[in-house]
Amino acid sequence: MRLTPRWFARQSSPSLVPAALRPARLTMVGLVTGLVASVLLSAPAQAATPQAPGGFTGHAFDTCVAPDQATMDTWNLTSPYSAVGIYVSGSSRYCGDAAQPNLSPAWVAQNARNGWRFLPIHVGRQAPCFANNPQSRVQKATMSRSAGTARKQARAEAKEAVAALRTYGFGKRSVVYLDIEFYARTASCDRIVLEFADAWTEYLHSKGYRSGLYGSGSAAIQAVDEARAAKRRGFDEPDQLWIAWGNGKANTDGGPYLADKGWKRQRLHQYQLDVTVSYGGAAVNIDKNFLDVGKGSRAGKESKPCGTTQSFTRYATLRKGAKGTQVKALECLLKKRGYLSSVDQHFGIGTTRAVDAYRASLGLPATGTATRGVWTALLSGGRNPRVLKQGSVGPSVWRLQRSLVAAGASLRITGVYDARTVKAVKAYRAARALPGYSTVEATVWSELQRGQTV
Repeated sequence: MRLTPRWFARQSSPSLVPAALRPARLTMVGLVTGLVASVLLSAPAQAATPQAPGGFTGHAFDTCVAPDQATMDTWNLTSPYSAVGIYVSGSSRYCGDAAQPNLSPAWVAQNARNGWRFLPIHVGRQAPCFANNPQSRVQKATMSRSAGTARKQARAEAKEAVAALRTYGFGKRSVVYLDIEFYARTASCDRIVLEFADAWTEYLHSKGYRSGLYGSGSAAIQAVDEARAAKRRGFDEPDQLWIAWGNGKANTDGGPYLADKGWKRQRLHQYQLDVTVSYGGAAVNIDKNFLDVGKGSRAGKESKPCGTTQSFTRYATLRKGAKGTQVKALECLLKKRGYLSSVDQHFGIGTTRAVDAYRASLGLPATGTATRGVWTALLSGGRNPRVLKQGSVGPSVWRLQRSLVAAGASLRITGVYDARTVKAVKAYRAARALPGYSTVEATVWSELQRGQTV
């Protein structure tokens, strides 16, 4: 989060303290409007319940001011990010409601339809020993040093956060993240922070929502993890921890601040802070995050049409006389396209004619041979999603990975758009002279479905 003023950041280790808070810088330079339009036409948005953030393993960004819709649409198609941090409540937000020209229930709904996930953030009272930047236009209130009063304050803020979640359309079990900025730890200060976090979590759970805590690794995160390790009596642990630790590594390792035993698969890591990056000509000042939350990105069950797998480590060139599982898979694909009436696992005259008919649809000569290009086109066929990127799962990911392997990629077919898939996609895009993004959208599917290989 861009929530700690630069003045304070200079007084502390820059790797441990969140970056300076200021409105996001949005620069629109030649948005890829043609690409956006082509995807909108190929895959109309469907109604979707906003995920906050749901089960996912992949990249997110947060920024002070929610970007405008054109930027969100461009980044949806071209950036590696699948989730966005938004400031929904709290009196200490630098970018509160008055500074949010774009954020609204309609904005959330539109981006949910486009597949975005959300990290709702509440910025309210800070630790009793928090030091405000006297030059900041926002002077944050602090928690009472009385545990009882601090708990009442936490419940009031949790109530405000729940109201904001409902306003923006987030349903039960959504996570909202309490932002506790860096503070110089003392035993008494930690005690109040833990009481506040406990009451915050307790209230959210009572209303059916889930509790997240964002903080500097060396401050709130470490204090909460130590409370877990010490089995602090009566302490309601947050469901997810979001660690601010600017080590530049896109993973969920907690380093010296968050032990591996705590919050497995319920972690977010803010690993690079206050950087301006551009995708598709749209530049935004952001913090970069990597998350592994819920059940993570888990592959769905692999479909086996015609009772046979379509996933192989390589796709052989097949011709008349061939037999076996790959012939059955080929015939199944041709049958689904209407080129073949039955599947018998023998590459005979009927299969030869079907292959040639399909080759003709691709503008290829009649050779009776199922080549890499034929496999690539057949395997990639189907309804194209708006976009796939790291963390995506589902039938389209199985289809993508199979077609990439057929096209020549060295890739394990898992049903999860993982780091190896990112590498394979970037190599394929480079081979086809497409922009070097890590995403798959209309232009990539078009190349695959024309049987273009690497």
